Amino acid sequence: MSPQPLAAPAVFPSSKPRARAAAPLDFTPLDFTAVARALGEAGYASDLEQRLAGRFARPVRARAFADRAQAVAATLKALGVRAGGVCVVSALVDPETLAGVAAAGLTAWLVDVDPFSAMFDTAHLRARLPRAPGPLEAIVPAAAHGRAPDMRAWAAFRAETGLPILVDAFAAFDVMIEAPVPVLIGLPSGEGVFVACEDAAPVNAIDARGFVGDDGLAAWAGLRHRLCATAQQLRVLLLDSGVSFQPGWGMSWVSPTCALTLPSDDAGTVAWKLRHAGVSASCAVRDLTVKTDDTPIADHIAASTVMLTLDPALDIEGLDRLCDALRGALG
Repeated sequence: MSPQPLAAPAVFPSSKPRARAAAPLDFTPLDFTAVARALGEAGYASDLEQRLAGRFARPVRARAFADRAQAVAATLKALGVRAGGVCVVSALVDPETLAGVAAAGLTAWLVDVDPFSAMFDTAHLRARLPRAPGPLEAIVPAAAHGRAPDMRAWAAFRAETGLPILVDAFAAFDVMIEAPVPVLIGLPSGEGVFVACEDAAPVNAIDARGFVGDDGLAAWAGLRHRLCATAQQLRVLLLDSGVSFQPGWGMSWVSPTCALTLPSDDAGTVAWKLRHAGVSASCAVRDLTVKTDDTPIADHIAASTVMLTLDPALDIEGLDRLCDALRGALG
């Protein structure tokens, strides 16, 4: 018998995967701002924005931005304002807000304030709107040095007039817990701002540079305690000085800005003397190029109010020196 040919060895597929050529690495930098915006539009908030939203009494959408003027302009545009129109602004508004109104393509028209709150009075504003120097596009009420405006009243006024409203409460971080209309608030670190509103749509539509840095939220509780203690000591030390404070400042609410009402209308001189003595002080500077209504109350408040930037680390000796400087500046 002839020998049988040997069978070819069986070939089994290897369990080891074939090596593939490595894909080239992509070193294109990731646009974190675009990612954050996309997540925000999809309803996902950053940790900072969640913590900011958690401060409010009702659910809100909150977003933080790097630049105040840019945030004002972008928020007004997100509210649908048309360039070329008039924006009604509190006569005691800050220059940064005016810059944002101008950047949105609007003409600011300053209207007088209430003598007790130093903020817009809706009854007075309602009577003045027909006299606006052009087509009305928006209203920007300004909170006075950290005091809380009546947000529900502004929601009602928006429903009445149909005008977009952006409340400028830059210094009112301590007291702002409502946002039925968009509100802009400064972060407690002193850098950056955030915009909050119960209606997420306009907040999501804001196209401005996001905030990156120290927001100051973690340190706020301790800072607030020190500010309140310093403010109360300052109140006691100035009992006989003739100056007065905003109602509740340092007791029911606080801000790093101490607004002092002087017994005379010489805030410019007093602020200059305080700065010469090494005290951080300022007074309202009116931009004469901005259109104004008749503003006798705001003019008087501006001429008789000095703002001090309160240092929460001041000890009693430092407070004594500050008060001596103020008494000297008052003459």
